[in-house]
Amino acid sequence: MMKRLLALGLCLALLCPSVLAAEEKEGTWMRAEGDKSYVTIRLPCPQGAELDWQDSRRLAVRYADTGEPVPLSSSLKWGEWIFATVPAEHAGRPLEVFLGEEHRFPDCITYWEDLELYAEYYGGDDLYLRGVVRGDQAGNLNPEQVLTRAEAFAMVCRLLSLEPDGGPGYSDVAPGDWYCGVVSAARNAGLAAEVSCFYPNRPVTRGEFTVLLARAMERVGWLTCSEGTAEELELADAGEIPGWALSAYLAFAKANVPLIQTWQETGERDPNDGGPVYAYLAEWEKPVQRGEAMQFLNSAREQLPWYPSQAAIDYGFDREMPVIDGSTSTYPYTLAVYGALFGASANHPQFPESHSKSFYSYDRLISGEADILFSSTKPTQDTLDKAAAAGVKLELIPIAYDAMVFFTNGDNPADGLTMERIRNVYVDNAYTNWNQIGGPDAKLVPFCRNRDSGSQAQMEEFFLHGAEIHPHIQRETTSVAMASVLTDVDEARKENPLTYGLGYSIYYYYHQTIPVLLEPDALKLLKVEGVYPTDETIADGSYPLAGYNYAVIRADQLENSAARRMVDFMLSPAGQECVSNAGFGPLRAS
Repeated sequence: MMKRLLALGLCLALLCPSVLAAEEKEGTWMRAEGDKSYVTIRLPCPQGAELDWQDSRRLAVRYADTGEPVPLSSSLKWGEWIFATVPAEHAGRPLEVFLGEEHRFPDCITYWEDLELYAEYYGGDDLYLRGVVRGDQAGNLNPEQVLTRAEAFAMVCRLLSLEPDGGPGYSDVAPGDWYCGVVSAARNAGLAAEVSCFYPNRPVTRGEFTVLLARAMERVGWLTCSEGTAEELELADAGEIPGWALSAYLAFAKANVPLIQTWQETGERDPNDGGPVYAYLAEWEKPVQRGEAMQFLNSAREQLPWYPSQAAIDYGFDREMPVIDGSTSTYPYTLAVYGALFGASANHPQFPESHSKSFYSYDRLISGEADILFSSTKPTQDTLDKAAAAGVKLELIPIAYDAMVFFTNGDNPADGLTMERIRNVYVDNAYTNWNQIGGPDAKLVPFCRNRDSGSQAQMEEFFLHGAEIHPHIQRETTSVAMASVLTDVDEARKENPLTYGLGYSIYYYYHQTIPVLLEPDALKLLKVEGVYPTDETIADGSYPLAGYNYAVIRADQLENSAARRMVDFMLSPAGQECVSNAGFGPLRAS
């Protein structure tokens, strides 16, 4: 008992921030998981760089004192690092990376002509390496065999390194049964219900195993089950999943862990390629096969935990990420940043599924709900007035090149506009025909954006200067979304009478979105003052509407705040690489 208390005291000391900081100076990174019952530790793995991808799959972690594998150990991450998650009471034990021997279950090998095929997609080899599955007496995996409750709980308890504590507590589990210790561990950990019978040999349904694995991942702190509706699941029979299992299904789906499911042809044909259309089914009440359960469990082990990159650790984002928001067009920045900083980045607890758009994101920054924005434009005057009224001063730091652009339909012979004519179009509604501004004899339909958009802020900066867009244009042809202004201009094209639209947007957003929404030649960019917008003309400033994307923070942020550290990161070579990966123009070569 005294030894266990001493070990627990050591673990609690290791989890103290001051000790963690000291450990990191020696190259060891640690993180408490969930309720601190588990600890994740990063280990160097220089030998991983010498292995090809297939061989690197045999890398895992074990306790150096006993050689016992750590079940919750990652595949190789970030080039030369592996992560191991251990019970907190074992955090002080020495760990080591090892290269396991190649293992193949005999019954997973098939032959086609002279080619040997191996069904490694079950994840059995990964789980064997980590001590989670062992095979039967003949060494077979038996992937198509129905899983019993005793076997299901055994896999999950091994995954979590759970140990027996007292008797099993069920009338149908005896001390001599092979699964007695498993049942004791599961009951003690709260994974098994406190009822009279365990039913060890009863088959487990898909729904039951999904709930069991969700409870296990919640215990580690890698999954959170919350309320939702069946409509959120892309399963044809989602409405048949019972309420006691629905939250587990929703949690795994939200975390992008592939669910146990089957597919069947609907009888319909895909209009694009003529191929069959499939429906995906949970079939929650169907007994789960061993192979299905192992594949699901191994996917959860690999895909749920978010691990930090060295950059995340260097900038302290492994412990404190700023709350990021921004405009629609700058959401790729957030995706790139999280992708560079964390593995399984979408599972990071602060990962935003979208931005709040320019106007509302500035509201959140001013109120303190957000710490930093990625913005394609400077704030509107309305936003500046709101900030001043709240006693907040905004600080804008350029992080990338961008520009305001004007575009029309692809077959419009017009190729450019002057600044004066653009102002006359939008402020005075001075022209009704393209031939009045150097174009063909065709009706001119100008589209504008709503007042609270980032594009409107650029109109204010370059053209309005305190004026307003003409009421007729605001009333008749306002596009309420960045994407819709592209489709609105496209749909403005008419033959009788010949009509071309005119719209404006952000250069990099335009190039990212056109291939998704429209045919490549549906629209075209226009010159402004004789200069065509390109990466080069925007970067050198010769394009007159060139500008920047910004990181925006409150000016009163402390020097070492997470927001200022994010600004520093975005201006670093790694951050500028994020700018490039997001599809924008970096200020400097990465």
